[in-house]
Amino acid sequence: MGVMAGLVAGASVGRVSSDRVRRVVGRLRSARSAEPPQDPGTVERAVSAALEENPTTRDLTISVRGLGDGVVELTGTAPDPTARRLAGKLARGVPGADVVVNRVLVEGDDVPRRKSAPSSAS
Repeated sequence: MGVMAGLVAGASVGRVSSDRVRRVVGRLRSARSAEPPQDPGTVERAVSAALEENPTTRDLTISVRGLGDGVVELTGTAPDPTARRLAGKLARGVPGADVVVNRVLVEGDDVPRRKSAPSSAS
């Protein structure tokens, strides 16, 4: 839990170094188990698939990046905090995604809302 608190605090204060996160997670993992981490690309694809399979997150503009050592970063936008939290929850549910850095921004809170596409005149 301390790692997550550090990530949240670091994200609100400034950029979190992905190298630093990998080192911390690597130390925690080696202290907990001898199980080797999964390939970052495999974890990245599995998280992307989990987001695609859920009707709420399917159409969100979210990019997934496997950073290695079980760390996955989500970036993009969501229409509300509930959708942002769901994306993080789905990512954490993927085997091998031990730490999810959820940098998804909420439209209207963190960034301006996207303008709707104009409807076609019939």
